[in-house]
Amino acid sequence: KKMVRFSLVVGLIYISQLNALTVDVEPGASECYFLHLEKGAGFSGNYEILSEFDLDSVDVKVAGPLPHRTALYTSTGLEEGSFSLEASDAGDQELCFTNKDIDTSLTLGFAFRADNDLLLAQNNEMATEENVKSMIQIANELTQGLDLLADHQEFMRVREDVHRSTVSGTNDRVLWWSFGEAVILTAMSIWQILYIRTFFETKRSI
Repeated sequence: KKMVRFSLVVGLIYISQLNALTVDVEPGASECYFLHLEKGAGFSGNYEILSEFDLDSVDVKVAGPLPHRTALYTSTGLEEGSFSLEASDAGDQELCFTNKDIDTSLTLGFAFRADNDLLLAQNNEMATEENVKSMIQIANELTQGLDLLADHQEFMRVREDVHRSTVSGTNDRVLWWSFGEAVILTAMSIWQILYIRTFFETKRSI
């Protein structure tokens, strides 16, 4: 199984899987990722908006392979979401994030992965008993739940870093502004003292 990332800037990049990555989507642009699967294979993913953003300007879509690109999951205006799907056709399953805002870039974290244990679940020779199949299904759900939890922990860490950077930058600006104000006030006070002193010296000369 291979996964590729499509970008209008850097072209195609082939990687093994996408686990809790962070991406910036430029204004008016889309970022699309592809997961090559056989028909009937399961895959899942999740995403979370990490930056301050107008949620109505965010579109998320999961679609099947060409030529139809049948929509399997869509969302608009959600800060976070997750999906667990089954490939209806063999080929590249597509996950796209669209930033409809024309001024602000979008930062989000996401994961997009294939289910690794479906081979056992679909192999009738290895799993013929109904209870074994039920256990495999439960194991699949637990694995997806653990992956989702790990992804959200990574998203929270990235969001904390973003907020810490914002707060640090704001504190630095406030500090320099306060320092500038102190310098200006000191300079004005010295000027006023010198001016008043000159005024009295002039009166004394008269």
